[in-house]
Amino acid sequence: MIIPSLDLFKNKIVRLLKGNINLFSYYGYFKEYINFYNSIKIKKIHIVLLDNIFSIKKYYLTVNNKSIYQIGGGLKKLNLIKLFFKKKFKKFVLSSIIFKNKNEFKKILSFFKKKIIISLDCFNNFITINGWKTITNISFNKIFLYLFDLNLKYIIYTNIEKDGTLLGLNEKDFIFLNNKIYLCKFCISGGLNNFQNLKNIIKKYNFDYIVGISLYKFSMKIKYLC
Repeated sequence: MIIPSLDLFKNKIVRLLKGNINLFSYYGYFKEYINFYNSIKIKKIHIVLLDNIFSIKKYYLTVNNKSIYQIGGGLKKLNLIKLFFKKKFKKFVLSSIIFKNKNEFKKILSFFKKKIIISLDCFNNFITINGWKTITNISFNKIFLYLFDLNLKYIIYTNIEKDGTLLGLNEKDFIFLNNKIYLCKFCISGGLNNFQNLKNIIKKYNFDYIVGISLYKFSMKIKYLC
């Protein structure tokens, strides 16, 4: 499944280069994209609230029931997830909270475990947090075992060195996931260039893929979306 991503900052759709909020390109307004994707019946849409990560002011939005919306970005409190649940979001993407507030993380799991997606953003396969600004000493493999023990089995893996670059996916970038594909469902994010780049990888790996800037720059055709 190829899933479009809408990264939202100050009500505009943007793409960052390697997660840097000072290096972004603007591609239009959220409502324009949401209405278009709904009109062509896109099944799943990934939304990231960059305002909730990089600014004090929190941003909220409402969607309809025409697609499955998964939302991430600054989801640090159970009450915030409850709010988005009421606003018809179906899945919730958690990242930094896993490392910064385990009590709140487990509280969220007690209410929404079946609706939780884990996002692991990595630099040289070490976890980054705080909007990718902090590189931890926690390896991907270590946190994977922790999540597996919690029976969390859908993970978004992002190589932040490739995010927003259009450098293309390379099998060596995530071949280490090969021994885990029967334990967990993975979604790959960061660096996708075009569908040709995906063709051989899709045949070998049953992953989902999140696409952003390749859509906005028309190197990925809409017809390939989920």
